[in-house]
Amino acid sequence: MAREELKTIEGWHKSGCNSWDEYCKPGDMVDQGVADYFLDILPPRTMTRDYFQVGETHSHAINPKTMKNCGTYATFAVRGKETWEYCGNCFPHMFVDVDKFKKRDSVQEFLHETYKLVCGITQAPRPHIFCTDGFEMSVQAGGGLYCEPRVNLESGEYAACEVGYPSQKEELLMPYIEDLTEPTKAVYPYVPVEVIEQVIEKHGGWFDARIPFA
Repeated sequence: MAREELKTIEGWHKSGCNSWDEYCKPGDMVDQGVADYFLDILPPRTMTRDYFQVGETHSHAINPKTMKNCGTYATFAVRGKETWEYCGNCFPHMFVDVDKFKKRDSVQEFLHETYKLVCGITQAPRPHIFCTDGFEMSVQAGGGLYCEPRVNLESGEYAACEVGYPSQKEELLMPYIEDLTEPTKAVYPYVPVEVIEQVIEKHGGWFDARIPFA
């Protein structure tokens, strides 16, 4: 299995990129030297055994968990021995780059934009879809998942997806549930994309974290 190339501080300096975010993108893997570098130059905002967030506030946006104006911070999560994933600039205690919280035209567009293979083989877990009223759910598709077709498609052109862990019971999803006893902890195999679109519309549409300016 191929090993994903690690981004390094030396690589950044040699790249000619003016900023870290120009050189390293959310989802890129970095080495221990990167983690040490950021912890040395910036105060930790949050630090646990599994991840840390550093620095002064990078930007402000609307947090989908609280629906309030909130700062974002450079976030790194452990992915192996001396290996970290750069998650981007995330809200406190979250691992999704703030730029991913935006309105999209369709579920297909979401699946296309979040297409990423780990070691060229397995689709990386996609971030949850958040709706304007606070509803959220996992929508996944790729090889080995409960989707149609069951392959990795960069185009995002799936007929059905694997839905999971909605934040509340959603009647539109119930015909597809695996375990009727726990709707918010269940997986919903082969949910037609049209139904997923209906769920999003029912809950006010796609959540957008950007702060509107007059």
